[in-house]
Amino acid sequence: MSQETENIERTTAEYKNLSEKFTTQCADYNRQYCSIYLARLKEMEALLMERITKKWGDRFPICKLHKLAEVSYDKCVVIGTIFKDQKLKPSILKQLAEANQLTPQPVLHHFTDETDRLFLEDELQRYQLLGTLDVKKLVTGVTCALLGSDMGNGKFMVEDCVFADCRPQIEKPIFNEDVFVVFVSAMNFIKHENFISNLELFAYWLCGMVGDGDTVSRIARIVIAGNSIKTTTEKHIPTISLTSRVTESTETIEAVKSFDYFLLQLSELVDVDVMPGEHDPSNHILPQKPMHYCMFPKSSVYKSLNQVSNPYFFSLDGLKIFGTSGQPVRDIKWFSEVTDPLDALESCLKWNHIAPTAPDTLGCFPYYEKDPFILDDCPHVFFAGNQEEFGTRMVTGSDGQKIRLISIPEFCNTFQAVMLNLKDLGCDTIDFDTSK
Repeated sequence: MSQETENIERTTAEYKNLSEKFTTQCADYNRQYCSIYLARLKEMEALLMERITKKWGDRFPICKLHKLAEVSYDKCVVIGTIFKDQKLKPSILKQLAEANQLTPQPVLHHFTDETDRLFLEDELQRYQLLGTLDVKKLVTGVTCALLGSDMGNGKFMVEDCVFADCRPQIEKPIFNEDVFVVFVSAMNFIKHENFISNLELFAYWLCGMVGDGDTVSRIARIVIAGNSIKTTTEKHIPTISLTSRVTESTETIEAVKSFDYFLLQLSELVDVDVMPGEHDPSNHILPQKPMHYCMFPKSSVYKSLNQVSNPYFFSLDGLKIFGTSGQPVRDIKWFSEVTDPLDALESCLKWNHIAPTAPDTLGCFPYYEKDPFILDDCPHVFFAGNQEEFGTRMVTGSDGQKIRLISIPEFCNTFQAVMLNLKDLGCDTIDFDTSK
């Protein structure tokens, strides 16, 4: 090794984990899930009032849904939560019937239909929505304010709408030199023998052994965005038992050991954040707690290894980065006509909610005081892991916020990682395909 290579020092950046609200879940399961929607509506009402004033001023009265039948406004504004009625939405009763071969069903991964209808709900009332709202682009759980007229018989004609939109954003910190963060997802170690050479190339590249040592030395952090152990789950017959438990297979245990050794290699070189994914050994419902250190006895001795939550919010030298392992984006794509994960991410910013379909079709903890999935401030980078392909876009919020959106591809299928430059938020992939 040359003297020049020996003297290269890795770039560092001041790190802060801002994900506390995702790791302090209340374990009270005695309440109904409807309380989440009430907590969400209560928090979002104040944000929506700001948008109502900004867009319509005081030209139209604001009316509660249950009061519509008692007043005679030509036009008014109502606030509530969208419910999307979908006949193709999965049902546990249908799954049980299928398991007992009573009514076989085709396997679906897209649940929209021409008969889908939108409703608006608040604490006491539900109204069917007609008019200008795009049924195909919305999902259950989105909170909004609607301008329109009561048509009678529980129907409301919508003329215009506003969403909470992006929260205020601090000014992007200035970086005088390049500082990189590498994102990777779906390493799928249960099948890693099929692409072990690609994983080795990734580790060698990070060591600076395949050239471009100056660029590699400017990598301050690696974020592994879920599904590191496996990308699919074993098929089990649906059950109504509340005490059912699935024992992890020997394959999974061996995959965790292999992943631990891989993390050991990375942690010797750079700070690594490991997020759990849908199929990783963590709690299944959101927010997912950090995977336990006892599963990684070799790598966990390094302070550079950080087991973090999903969703994950952190900052580097003041630049705020937020993302998930992809479940909310996948769910939005399943229950709407949105097909591009970047469009789903942009919609989440517009709705100011990172997981609107929870708890309707996406599992989450039964919160009843505060909804943790509401964005309190606007990040500079917003990412989603475990997507089919890489994508990126810079979007601008209603108050001039600039956000870099990133769709992180599955490494086990694309052999790609994503490298983000904090200096200018430039973003591109690094390819580790050894067959080329």
